[in-house]
Order: sequence, then C-alpha cells, then structure tokens
Amino acid sequence: MAQLYISKEQINSAVREAAKELDLVPREDLRAYCPPLDDVRKDYFRNHSKKWIRNLIFGRFPETLDVNGGWAVNPSGKEPGMRGTYVKFEQMKQWLDEHDDEIDWYERLATD
Repeated sequence: MAQLYISKEQINSAVREAAKELDLVPREDLRAYCPPLDDVRKDYFRNHSKKWIRNLIFGRFPETLDVNGGWAVNPSGKEPGMRGTYVKFEQMKQWLDEHDDEIDWYERLATD
C-alpha cells in the first residue's frame, strides 16, 4: 500500500480556506468566546450570585435569553444535555453597557 505525504502547511492552508468558506469564527476571536456564567460574575455582574442574575437580569430582560436572540445560553442551568449557564461574551458586554442604568445593582432578592 502506497502512502501519500501531505505537509502540515498544506493541511493548515486547506483548513483555513474551508473555515473561511464556511464563515467560521476562530476560537481566539472573542465573538466565539462563550464562558460559563461563573467566570464572568465577579467582573461583569458585580459579584452577584447566579440566582440574583437569573432572577433580576434574565427574568426581567427576556431579550438576554439565547432563545430570544440574546446572550444567555441555558439561563436556568438545567437544559437537558447541558450543564450550567454560558454567556456569549462580546454580546453580553455590549448589552450590559447599553442597559446598565436599567439594572438596580443594589436590589436584593426577595426572601421566602
């Protein structure tokens, strides 16, 4: 059986071309960055709990939900086949900047 040698450079070039044709976003591009909610809570949600974010952000602003075109993926954290809540990072940052004045960052959750 004959072997065919394809250089790493040729493979990389073909992969880059295919990604370009398919309009795929490179992993290094922040548009593709989807970290867990826990990774952004401290810096972008003033260290509020996931429960606070789910109730006072996702609950009040349905446009944040991925199913509505927003940036919160699996906002309940309980979707079948997916554990945890993830955020579309760049979209989340832009939305938070635009809606900062509408969020009462000092509001407390109602206690049962």
